[in-house]
Amino acid sequence: RPIGPDPRVDSPVFLSLASAQLVGAKAMAMYPWFVLGGAMLGLLMLSYIIYHYFADPRESYCLAMLAVVLSLTVSILCAMLIPVDIYVISEGNIKSETLHVTISQEHVRSAYLTLFALLLFLAFCLVPHAYFYGEERGSGSTADIDGKSDQKSCLSALRSTVVFMAFIIFLLTVSLNFRPGHTESLDKVWESQENVSRWVGDLLDAEHSGLNAISFSIACLTFLGVAGWVFYTAYGMAAMPFAWLRGKQSATEQRQDLEQNIASIREKYRQIQVRYPSREDGTLDLSRMKAADRKELNRLQREHKSLMQYNYRLQEIEQKAGLVIPRVLHVLVPFRWAIGVGMMSMSLLVVVSLLLTLVDRLVHSDCGWSCGYTLKERRIFNPADEIFLHLSHIFPVDFMILGVFVLYIFTASVFGIVSLGIRILCFSMYALRTRKSMPQALLVLCNVMSYILLALCMALLTIAPNYTAFGSQTVTSSDGTLGRCSMERRDFMRSC
Repeated sequence: RPIGPDPRVDSPVFLSLASAQLVGAKAMAMYPWFVLGGAMLGLLMLSYIIYHYFADPRESYCLAMLAVVLSLTVSILCAMLIPVDIYVISEGNIKSETLHVTISQEHVRSAYLTLFALLLFLAFCLVPHAYFYGEERGSGSTADIDGKSDQKSCLSALRSTVVFMAFIIFLLTVSLNFRPGHTESLDKVWESQENVSRWVGDLLDAEHSGLNAISFSIACLTFLGVAGWVFYTAYGMAAMPFAWLRGKQSATEQRQDLEQNIASIREKYRQIQVRYPSREDGTLDLSRMKAADRKELNRLQREHKSLMQYNYRLQEIEQKAGLVIPRVLHVLVPFRWAIGVGMMSMSLLVVVSLLLTLVDRLVHSDCGWSCGYTLKERRIFNPADEIFLHLSHIFPVDFMILGVFVLYIFTASVFGIVSLGIRILCFSMYALRTRKSMPQALLVLCNVMSYILLALCMALLTIAPNYTAFGSQTVTSSDGTLGRCSMERRDFMRSC
């Protein structure tokens, strides 16, 4: 047999197979980036679907859509960064030799600062500008304006946004003077330029790259989120499971029952008419009719008019059934009992875990009010904390479960806002209805949802305190026993 190069190497089939293997290897190397890109695209699509489902197409404008989509997406990303942070703290850096990528605690910290700073920009710059622009451009009947008028509306909205930002900066500057860690006084600040620079640097926490200042600003937003959490999320978590368990007829089924009632009313009306003769023009002579029959006819006419108006509304609902959300809800109808029970279980898990942690802090905190009832060692069993601690050993299962939990809180909050409407001090400001909501109402909705998801980040410290603080970290005590990390063990052993 002659020795030399294999002729099959140069064959087209062999070259095609080698090329396919090379492409497959590159695709596998890029697989994590595909997953990340798909997740980001999914969040953007979810935000867009929510906007498209509620916004009135005659009133909608691109700036409002962009602000709503970005604000909701960034808010969810802030909440979804928590399990990544917990995994990095517990198991160390996330490394990918294929992609030559390492995610360390410093990267996670930078991601927190970037996302929360972006959230501040959206909440106090882009969303207010989009809101003021919507107010300036007018309603749908006057929204078709020329370029000069549109530019004038944009400039007017920009001026309103600048005034709003100046007011917020003033409030923030006053508030930052009272934040913990701020030591410089205003007494001698104007005596020299050096004093002014030192006061501004201490106010903005320049020594730590502004971390404490940003944290304080986020805490102010979180305070607003707690109000939304108590008012809207609590209602949604209580009412939404029962809405699924109770169920309701579809628009088509309601229309069938309604048409039967309308036919019955018309038959009763006809039976009364045949008792009395008609005029020459064919109309009914009410003067010859008994008072009881005349009263019954008036009642049937009012009921018929009310049912016809309801029938028109059901026709509109049927026309909107082609949207994404109604289709998804229609597909999930056969599983409504399982979904309702699952939602009820998650609501009870949140309530019980919050209650047990609060009782534990009130009873077993060593410092009490002076330190905010900080608890060094958990003494009472917490079901949510135990579930997440066990799941944290098999990342990304805890990430997926926490993602489902965050989406449930998100959905319950939207359900509560839609059911109760956007209110300020019990005064209704906006009502949210399918394809009939003002874009300004959706801008307020996305800001409220941003604050609620920030409050969720804080509430997780109470729902699952050990999981959010230490993840799956363990420590070996002096007697050789293995236990989970806690604040008390961390103070003594320094290995958590």
